[in-house]
Parts: sequence; structure tokens; C-alpha cells
Amino acid sequence: MRQARGGIHKVVVTLLIVAMAVSGIRVLPSSVLLATSPSKVVYTDPQGDSFGPGAYVFNPSLAESYKPEYFDLTSFSVDIDSSVVRFSIGLTAIANPLNSPLGFSPQVVHIYIVGECSTRRSDTLGLNVRLRSADSWCASVVITPNLGNYNSRIVLASGTEVELKKIYVAENNTIVAEVPSEHLLDIIEGNVERWRFFVAVTAYDPKSPDGLIDVGLPGSNASVIYNGTELPNPALLPRILDILTDTVEDQYAMLGAYPLLRGDIATVAAYPYLEKLLLPFEFVTRIEFITTTSFATTTYLKVYEVPGVTTTTTQYVQVPKYGVELYVLALVCVALVVVLAYGLRKFK
Repeated sequence: MRQARGGIHKVVVTLLIVAMAVSGIRVLPSSVLLATSPSKVVYTDPQGDSFGPGAYVFNPSLAESYKPEYFDLTSFSVDIDSSVVRFSIGLTAIANPLNSPLGFSPQVVHIYIVGECSTRRSDTLGLNVRLRSADSWCASVVITPNLGNYNSRIVLASGTEVELKKIYVAENNTIVAEVPSEHLLDIIEGNVERWRFFVAVTAYDPKSPDGLIDVGLPGSNASVIYNGTELPNPALLPRILDILTDTVEDQYAMLGAYPLLRGDIATVAAYPYLEKLLLPFEFVTRIEFITTTSFATTTYLKVYEVPGVTTTTTQYVQVPKYGVELYVLALVCVALVVVLAYGLRKFK
């Protein structure tokens, strides 16, 4: 009898494992340090990369307030208990040159939470980037030094905004924000490992109309200067200094590809990245082949390139095979043929 029960137990365990695989439950990336509780996750970020798309430099005239180490993300963790969701942001250094009552400045952190919710958004709150549709967010936590009119808050994708009241500086250069769980009930499933995040570190600027830094071109008085070889429209440049990624290359590619190559704002990915999806810095490089699928249309297969790998997608673009004027001419010809046939029949 015991052997039978043991056999049944093994079968049940096997079925559970198969069910998990089929349902798509992911094994978290190697950069994730799993806590003993399923309600906490910790991610690490590469150091020394607080330069946006890799071409940002800090205005030397403002060196006391804006230093690379103030915006260099090193870790990000989320801890859920019965009443609070605690977000911890580790930085290389924390100072308070602008004398914020919270004990840090001019750091600003945006956290976009991708979870289960009925309303989603893919835009960001002034950062000059958008998330992929697959990474559209349910809620955003905006952590600021609470200077001027730029205040910390929780923003739900539905449009609801709530003041973020508890923010403090902890040991090891960490900024902590505690969000009451009631504000995130729609997306809490009891297991934070199911959440994904877009985490961006930017900066407060008292001269900016909305409180966020503007990135200027060489010769400007902006706090952060774009110093790349090409000169894109500064209105398209990401207002971001560091983001949570696997590698520095991922960050530079995501934040740099669109403004430089396509004349559009950057599209970014939530972390951990969704499996089997191209990262958003993909861009069309050529047409792979052309097939005519009907008399009236031609179908193009687009090809995308990701650094180190070329991937063909299943995205097709169907366009008219001929111009409108050609169709008009064809209709006129058909009408003339009908008239001519009718005339010949009458003549007989």
C-alpha cells in the first residue's frame, strides 16, 4: 500500500512539473538573488553606466550637484508583507547637495510595474521613452527628493494618483519607498516573482518646467549634455541616466537606437526580459524578400538585427502592388470594352 501511495505521489509531482513548464512559469535570470520568501526579489545592475545611451556627460559647472555616482543604479529589490510593498534602490553614492528634506537629492527614480491588471499603459511619465506593448505597465512609483512642485507619488495606469508618503535613506546607499499594499491590490498575486519592472534613474532639475532634467546638445547650459558623434533632435533624447538591465550594452542599445537611427523616442523593455521576444532596440535593416500574394498587393518580410544576432520576424507589410491611377485606367478599359461589345452586337 505504501509503495502504491509513493507511486501516486511521484506521478502527482511529475504532473505538477509538467504543468509548470506548460504554463510558462519562468526560471529567473542568474542576476536575481532569490530570497527565502517568495514575496521578495533582488536584482543587480552593472556599475559605472549612469550615462544614458552611453553618450551623456555631466555639465562641469554643476559638478557639485550632478555626479555620475549619484545616479549609478547598483541594485533593486521588492519586498511584500501583509500591508506594505517595499521598494529599495541601491546607488553607488547618495548625497544631498540640493538640501531635500528626505536626505537625498537630486536623484529621481521611476519604477513601472508590469503585472496582472485590467488597464495598462506603455508611455512613461516624462522620461522620453516608451515600453513595448508586451511590457505595458499597471502602476508606477515615482520617487523624488520632493523639491519644488515635483513630488513623489503612485500612479495607476487607470489615471489614479496617490501621494507617496514614506521614503527614506537606508544603509549601503539605498533609497527605500514603502507603498501601502492597498494601492497595488489589483496587481498583487502574493508572489512578486511574477512581476516585471522598468526601473529608471534620472535627476531633479530646479530649472526644468516639469522638474526633470533636460538633455542638451554641446554648448548648452543643460545639467546633462549629449556628447555623441551624431546630433539628434534633443527633444527625442531619453531623460534617463541609468536603467535596470542585464548588461551595460543592453542599456546603451535600448536608450540609443531609436533617437540616433530612426528619429523617434526610445522603446525599452521591462526586466526580467520576456523570453523569446526581441529586445526593443531592434530596427529594420533591410528587406529580406518580396512575395506577391495577390493581384493587388505585394508583401514584404522585414528583417531585424539585434547586436550579435540577425533574426527574421514574422512581421509582414502588405502594400498596393499598383498605383490608384492604374486601377482607374483598368476600369476605363473595361468600360470601353463593354461599350464596344454592345456596339458591335447592335451593328450586327
